[in-house]
Amino acid sequence: MERDDALMIETLKQTEHFSWYHVTNMNSQDKQSLLTEHGLTEQMLGYANDNNESVRMEFDPDVNEALIILDVISAEPEPVLTRPIGIVLVHGDLYTFAHRPTDYIKKDFLSLQTDDQGEAVEQMSAFDFLIDGIYPLMTMYGDEITEINRQRRAIQAQFGNRKQLTKHTNDLLHLQIQMIYLQNSLANNLIMLNQVKRSYQDHLNEEQTDRIDAVRVEVEQARDMAGLAMEVINAVSDATGSLGNRDLNWTMKVLTVYSIVFTIPTIVSGFYGENVDYLPFAHGAHGWWVTIIIMFLMMIGATYLFYHYGFLKK
Repeated sequence: MERDDALMIETLKQTEHFSWYHVTNMNSQDKQSLLTEHGLTEQMLGYANDNNESVRMEFDPDVNEALIILDVISAEPEPVLTRPIGIVLVHGDLYTFAHRPTDYIKKDFLSLQTDDQGEAVEQMSAFDFLIDGIYPLMTMYGDEITEINRQRRAIQAQFGNRKQLTKHTNDLLHLQIQMIYLQNSLANNLIMLNQVKRSYQDHLNEEQTDRIDAVRVEVEQARDMAGLAMEVINAVSDATGSLGNRDLNWTMKVLTVYSIVFTIPTIVSGFYGENVDYLPFAHGAHGWWVTIIIMFLMMIGATYLFYHYGFLKK
């Protein structure tokens, strides 16, 4: 592996058939070198290095050049779970463009260079090497979905703790946002892979077609997993919302009941406060205590009636 200290361009692999160059956080020196020494175009570099570029594929059959933007799992999942990487196939060579959260991709590509695969890799074209390198990147989606399902089950297991209901709701919302990123990226990656297959159909042999199909199957499986996981998370989120609404309704019923119960002292004291003649116990020596007892008895009676008819039950 060669690397120029002044540049961020790494030569990660060189065979008889192709060279692989990896660029991390491309700077102006890198860009100038790629333009003048490697023959890439400024427009192509702009797309490949854009950290917000949407997933897509452009292919020029006349010169056999391709630009591929692919979404991969971010090593720094906050604030987003997936980020794009740029891939350029030009002059028979492979160029990959990443930023810090996606720089790990070179390790997945380099994992092909094992003892039992090393000889086979040496005979690969840049396209074959690329497709094989994309495969482990797509399997990471399945791992991420599995982890999200694990977090969702952990939240479900704590549903009995009503004090943390708000926290559970927020955690589920976070999982829903993560799943939206995954579903969107998987759908776009699948469209892009279909486009790659169509664009290269006149340049692919049966083995290369099988390589692409294997990656497509992995993405389709991850997409189906993500869809099922999203349905479950939505159902759990709805159930959490129902629990919250039920608790809120019960709280409002209790507050309503006690607002009625506590109007009784106001009513009783209001009558006796008007100095109306002939009210029972109004002129007795212990009339004050009698009115208090009357108020408490009426409050207890009203509370019992509300409880009896289910107004205090959840």
